[in-house]
Amino acid sequence: MEEYSLRARLAAEWQARRETNPRFSVRAFATFLGADHATLSQVMRGKRRAPTGQIRTWAVKLGWTNEEAAVYIAAERLPASGIAAREAQLRHWTAEALAIMLDRIHWRVLRLCGAPDFRADIRWMAEQTGVTTDRVTVAVSRLVRLELLEMSSAGIWIDRANTGSITEQEFRTLALTRVREKAAE
Repeated sequence: MEEYSLRARLAAEWQARRETNPRFSVRAFATFLGADHATLSQVMRGKRRAPTGQIRTWAVKLGWTNEEAAVYIAAERLPASGIAAREAQLRHWTAEALAIMLDRIHWRVLRLCGAPDFRADIRWMAEQTGVTTDRVTVAVSRLVRLELLEMSSAGIWIDRANTGSITEQEFRTLALTRVREKAAE
């Protein structure tokens, strides 16, 4: 997307002017745009976002349409890709934490793993807990992702949270600690 950015567009506009006058500087370009040269330089180097009002002013001076200006304004307001990715991760891990806190199915699934008549069967667990197979499947996936449940190829499920020796509140604390650790990775 970089080649379509405001930064790239301003650089192209500056270069076009330099072709007719090789001595045309960024300072001269800034003067033409009615901007501070340091601000324009930072925008063109990607060190600073352009203020909305500046983009509108520059668009008029450069002959851009209102629609073009609106696109560049919107693009300047988008979070950087790294920030957007981190925000998506935070949303994901926040949802994981909320699910652990609000849905007892995670605790109940782990407790079933220690039952003498345990069966590694989602339908059986759904019947035992009184919830849908979908909810059990999602809970099992989350527990595996958080490394609170381990599933061997032999069909043995291991409760890594040791729910047989801790309370439900202690389980939640452990699970939330795991969520925080995973989020930090």
